[in-house]
Amino acid sequence: MKEVFAVDTQKSQFNRILLTVLIVLYVLTLAAFNYANWAADPEFMQWWMTLVNSVLLSIPLVLLYGAIYVLVVAWRERKDLGQVSPRLTRIIHWAPRIAAILIIFFISLFSLDVFSMDAPPLELLGGFLIHNIPSIGMLALLIVAWKRPAVGFVAFLVAGVLFALFFVRDAESLPNLLIFVFPILLIAGLFYADWKWG
Repeated sequence: MKEVFAVDTQKSQFNRILLTVLIVLYVLTLAAFNYANWAADPEFMQWWMTLVNSVLLSIPLVLLYGAIYVLVVAWRERKDLGQVSPRLTRIIHWAPRIAAILIIFFISLFSLDVFSMDAPPLELLGGFLIHNIPSIGMLALLIVAWKRPAVGFVAFLVAGVLFALFFVRDAESLPNLLIFVFPILLIAGLFYADWKWG
């Protein structure tokens, strides 16, 4: 009995430390992004814009650090106990699907800048649809992968690699790794965990 209690205490202590580290990384990453935006144009950035940017940037950052937490805890449970607990199995089942919906929503937000252009409505609609090709493609992948986690793993792995190839071309585009590529690759990792450990 004492051994089981010691293992549970050790496990919960590890989970608390991991969660604390990931929260600190989230706050530091969000602060770095906001500072970079402010440094680029200090007169343009007002407090409400910083707040809106923080809320929007929180979508991929929470997905990134949340997926790391779930995957590390599940991997540790599987290594120590030989299986993942039923509660964590349910989280692993729903996490990639919810995360995929959120990242698709986040990516589609970037297509709204088309409407700030001065163009005829039909041209704006065409630009909006073209900007949403990645979102539409990922939505189609999610629909196909909804009940097939193996397909989700492969599909989102390929999507992450494609995003890296198209959106990370130089040092200035390295932040795209944090807000696009890594969250998509971790969604693939969550689908893999659902497929193999579920």
